[in-house]
Amino acid sequence: MNIDFYREFIVLARCLNYTEAAEKLHMTQPALSKHIVALEREFDAELFIRDRRTVQLSEAGRILFGCAMEMVDAYDRAQAAIATVVKERPIRVDGILYDNTVSSIISLSTVLLNDQHHVPILFEHHQDRPLFDQLDRDEVDMVFAYDEAHALEERGLVFRPLVQTPFVAVVDRDHPLADRSEISIDELADETFIQFIDEYSVSGWRRIEQICHEHGFEPKKRPKLGRAVTSYATTSPDGGVLILQKNLRQLKFLEDVNQTVSIPISDEDAHFIIYCIYKQENEERLKPLIEALDESREIIMRHRQDEKA
Repeated sequence: MNIDFYREFIVLARCLNYTEAAEKLHMTQPALSKHIVALEREFDAELFIRDRRTVQLSEAGRILFGCAMEMVDAYDRAQAAIATVVKERPIRVDGILYDNTVSSIISLSTVLLNDQHHVPILFEHHQDRPLFDQLDRDEVDMVFAYDEAHALEERGLVFRPLVQTPFVAVVDRDHPLADRSEISIDELADETFIQFIDEYSVSGWRRIEQICHEHGFEPKKRPKLGRAVTSYATTSPDGGVLILQKNLRQLKFLEDVNQTVSIPISDEDAHFIIYCIYKQENEERLKPLIEALDESREIIMRHRQDEKA
């Protein structure tokens, strides 16, 4: 069924003149005739009674005329309703939402967006679903995640730095390094790093490896299974070193429960970069959120610089 054929049929049924109908429809008369013949073939009935001078609706044509107007009207209403739903479909954001700075940016951007008319924005983490799989399948519109720039480029994704979070080294309180006020990556070359094995942590681990390689050593590692977000607060280093982000909410809980200490890492390059990542084709739809995130980030970073000064 071609809905445009029914629109053309309605115009012709109203004026009963092929030349006039073709002009109103901005099409040629032969094309209009061809489409009417296609409708007659579809219903196996003559829709118009034609002679050299006049065109009249047949009985079948009169029946179709009333039904066609209802069909076209229903189609147009459905199309408008669907367009509204698509336009108002919530923007869904997943990823690293637990970082303190990210949480602050989300909160402030929500306030900024409340002053505008915008589609709903849902910040929600789906624990057992890989972030980039969700993005590929359009289950989410944006993710906040760690990854290497070249890996994101290879995926053809747009990525913008959102938060830069310094490393901290988490060790047991009886570890030889536990009394240090800060430490360099080079001083950890002989330590064993805890590596969480899951989709959520893999990009963060790649960043840790990258920094170690840039400092001239291959990190020794002890793999741990489990979701990183929940495992951070329940995994003891057991003589090894956990490299976590300074702004992790669970860090204090980890220190209290597992009797650990968190040592700032002094190297300027020792940090995670959380990117705001999305598909290029969604950029226009995401523009209000992107602008609010950028503005919120600038406000928060400026406020922190003022506090340090």
